[in-house]
This record gives sequence, structure tokens and C-alpha cells, in this order.
Amino acid sequence: MKKYFFFACMMTAGTALLGQDIHFSQYYASPLTLNPALTANINGVFRAAFNYRNQWFTIPTLNSVAPYQTYQVSVDAPILRERLQNDAFGFGGVFYADRAGDGALTTYSGLASIAYHKAVDRYGRARLGLGLQAGVVSKRVNIQNLVFENQLDNFGWNTSLSNGETNFNNRAIFYPDVNIGVLWTHAASDMARYYVGFAMNHLSRPRESFLGDETNRMNYRYNIHAGGEFFLDQNYNFSLSPTFLFMLQANAQQYNFGLGLNYWLSDNMAIFGGGWYRVKDAVILNVGVEFFNTRIGLSYDINHSDLRTASRAQGALEASVIYVFKKERPMSIQYEKYCPNF
Repeated sequence: MKKYFFFACMMTAGTALLGQDIHFSQYYASPLTLNPALTANINGVFRAAFNYRNQWFTIPTLNSVAPYQTYQVSVDAPILRERLQNDAFGFGGVFYADRAGDGALTTYSGLASIAYHKAVDRYGRARLGLGLQAGVVSKRVNIQNLVFENQLDNFGWNTSLSNGETNFNNRAIFYPDVNIGVLWTHAASDMARYYVGFAMNHLSRPRESFLGDETNRMNYRYNIHAGGEFFLDQNYNFSLSPTFLFMLQANAQQYNFGLGLNYWLSDNMAIFGGGWYRVKDAVILNVGVEFFNTRIGLSYDINHSDLRTASRAQGALEASVIYVFKKERPMSIQYEKYCPNF
């Protein structure tokens, strides 16, 4: 039977293997990977977040199918809340793991974050936040499940042939990583609030090569993101949540934008849903529920890029869980500071 093979990575001797940064369709539900300045920007005692992404699970490989899988878990909390009054300072940590296809490339990262949010008005309704994130990244390559041009003979792919590549199988590399970010939040009125953020990743441009190429450095990655919440009734039951994300790294660009609808059934129960679009790639549908300070979201990518024939228009399935301990709803705060409802 004829098969299609998906190449997770293409490499030749003498060139470096480059990895792509992780990304989530529910980027707004992974605050510490989106912007370090979002650290501790919560109306609560602490926040814990978990994200899981399963992508390209319909594309055949040598071993049936081998989806790209990404996991992320983070915890952050503000401290000195009473002493700082309308300001906020806090810390957090994030860990993520990414497995590409048949395991040709695996990435692990652990980062620590700190951020300070300075009130610029009397009541703290408008705040400017600065964040710093630093940690270590580990990457490992496994070429056993990949096929190369040298393994193509008259009868098709023959994996018993030598791949002709430099022997760096299962070699691991480690490097430090530093990210910075800035965030502006503003509760403009009781019915409208918004935020705008900017982050710069890989500030130190670490060296990244499995072949010892000291000149190969990671490119900066820039994130510009914005969003808001606009209530539609005086009881704070209905709200619209538009969001936007632009990412740039070298020649790669990504645009995401969309709109969510939130409806509070009671003080402890809400449902939400919406649609997003990743330009020239996928339509993203999202539904979820929030109960007792726990917000659970599910999203599905409908792929329409040039890969749609192999992917059968199926891009990714993603889940997110966010828990905020002793979370306060906006109307319960006398002078509410705006913390995006991740």
C-alpha cells in the first residue's frame, strides 16, 4: 500500500538542526509561556495552569502515526499583597516538554519568573508590569525513526541503508534561556477592561547546535498580544473577550485573533466558547466551563494550510486547565484592578 511519509526534521551533514518554539492555540490560557510580565497578575492567592497539545495526529509515518505533543505546567503567585496595596509583585515557574513526531526532536525547559506591576493611578485600575524569566532548555535528537534521501532505492524507502548523516543520535544539548516582557492593563470602566503586552524571548541568543557549530544561535522571538473583556449587562453575566497575538522569529510570522463569549450561570459556574483564526493555517474552535475557580477549555484546529491533504484538515486537539485559589470576581473588588481572565 502506498504511504505518505512526514519528515519531522530534515538534516544533512555539516548543518545544524533547528527547533521551533512551542505554541498553543489557547495561548491566552498559558500565561507564563506567553509573557513573563503576566506572572502574578491575578486576583487570587496563586494560580496553577496546565496545557496539553496534540498536533498532526493523522499524518502517517514509518511507525503508523506520530503526533507532535506539547505539555506545559506553571504556578505563579503574588506576595506582599497588603504591603504593596495597589501594586503587585510575584514569582512563578513554568516547565514544558515537547515531542516532535516519532521523537526525532524532544525539548524540555524549566524557567523561573518574577514580575512587578506598578499602579499608575490612585486606585490601581491601570498598571504597568515588567517581567523577567530565566532558566535552562534541553534538547535531544533521535534519528532512528527518520528517513533520508540516501535511503531511497529503486523499490522505495529502505531503512536498512545508511542514512549518510553524522552520528549524533541521542546527543543532548543544554543552554540557558532568558525572556523579558512588559504588560499594560486597564480597567477603563465597570463594563470594559483591556490589556496590551510585549515579550522578547531568547534575549541572550543562546547557541543551539548538535554538531558543535558555535556560530549557530537562536533568533529572538517577539510576541505582541492584546485582549479585553467587555460586559454586556449590568449584572456581569455576559461578556465578550477578544484576543490578538502576533509572533515574529527570523522570517517566521504568526497571527492569531478571535473572540470569546462568557456567560456566568451563577457566582461559581460559567460557560464560555469562541472562535479564533491563525492566518493561513487554521480555524480554531473553543469551548469550556469554569466552576469554583477552575477554568477548563478544549479547542480544536481545523487545518487549511498546504498540509491539509496529509492532515485531512485536522490540525490539533488542545486542552487547558487553570485554577486560581481564592479567586475574586470583578464586582467583588471595590477598586478593581484588571487581571486577564486566563
